[in-house]
Amino acid sequence: MTTLKNRNCEIIGSFLLTILFASNILADYDTTTDIRFRELPGIEASQQSLDYFRPLADDEEEEAPSNLPVILYVHGGRWMTGDKDIDQSPMVDLFINAGFVVVSTNYRLSEDGKNQHPGQIEDVADAVGWISDNIRYRGGNPRAIYVVGYGAGAHLAALLTTDHSRLMDAGVRPVDIKGVVLLEPLALDLVDIMESSDLRKGYHEAAFGANLEVWQDASPYFHVREDFPIVPHLIVAACPVGWPSAEHLNQLKTNRWAAIEHYADKLRENNVRVDLVNAMDYHSIRSVDRDFGTTGDQTTQIALDFIKELEAHRVEREPVPTDGVLHTLEIDSDDQKKVAEELADVALELWNYDHSRALDTPISREEFPENLSKDFVSWDTNDDETLDRTEIQAAFEALFKE
Repeated sequence: MTTLKNRNCEIIGSFLLTILFASNILADYDTTTDIRFRELPGIEASQQSLDYFRPLADDEEEEAPSNLPVILYVHGGRWMTGDKDIDQSPMVDLFINAGFVVVSTNYRLSEDGKNQHPGQIEDVADAVGWISDNIRYRGGNPRAIYVVGYGAGAHLAALLTTDHSRLMDAGVRPVDIKGVVLLEPLALDLVDIMESSDLRKGYHEAAFGANLEVWQDASPYFHVREDFPIVPHLIVAACPVGWPSAEHLNQLKTNRWAAIEHYADKLRENNVRVDLVNAMDYHSIRSVDRDFGTTGDQTTQIALDFIKELEAHRVEREPVPTDGVLHTLEIDSDDQKKVAEELADVALELWNYDHSRALDTPISREEFPENLSKDFVSWDTNDDETLDRTEIQAAFEALFKE
């Protein structure tokens, strides 16, 4: 693990400073690299590690900023190449200057049939698990995470925010992720890709094999559903490069936009906010990532405004008080534990996953499943046909004995 300090005073020469400040105002920040978030036998350490960047205090006598929202960047590379190294990227300065902590993660890379799905998404989820457990001690807020992915990394970012099981397996509340930015995302619907042409299929088999069930499981499209709210999406489409004819290129653009709209329509059908940006006229699939963070880049400004808007309207949602109760109270019986866990599930979904619901809105009797209704009367201590947080906590106390 390497720790560096980036300061303006380390840039020598006024001419160089002039050039750098013309493109971006450099921020003061600490960089810590190569932190292991997981250690699996036979996997290179670098593939399961991350870097983080946090702002320094403006004055040496002041404390560094704390409780800042977090940007998690997931690199591209068709799941087979790429690296988390963004230390020289303008993206870091952009978000540091805007008041964020930045984390960039690696993940297992597919090679010779190894490290296929779900290895990559498990690693990205574990990186979020590291953020959840550690970022509060490094200036960040683990309850305010925004994910930015490029290419294959955008696919993983989309999958992370639609397949909630990955985050929950890593011990993370899905509600802690507040928004996602997808820069030229690959494979939003793998089934459609794999069944459309042998050429397109060949690019993806290294990472996803030839099994239909795996393709579905690895497709963000197939995880969009009504029962779990999904965070707002910003999706940016860029222009393919290196094609022999204008006619072929135009067809590729049309197909690319149709694939993004196919996914966006599914999100909208489930009441998810989706902002689409067609950047094909001014960004290639390479430049959309390379230029992200530079001053004057249109896509950068749109993404920053999108994240800032979500952060400005974010309501800090404290978790339903289940952790201490479930883990510190002595269990009387398995039946009581089951009832308590079902009660927790209902409260967690309504209070923490439903962003349209005010934080302390009482839960009505009709919102509880039928099997819990028999206990509702005894929990409703003020007889108003609803349960508030105090009554939920009292119900836990009744179900468990100290």
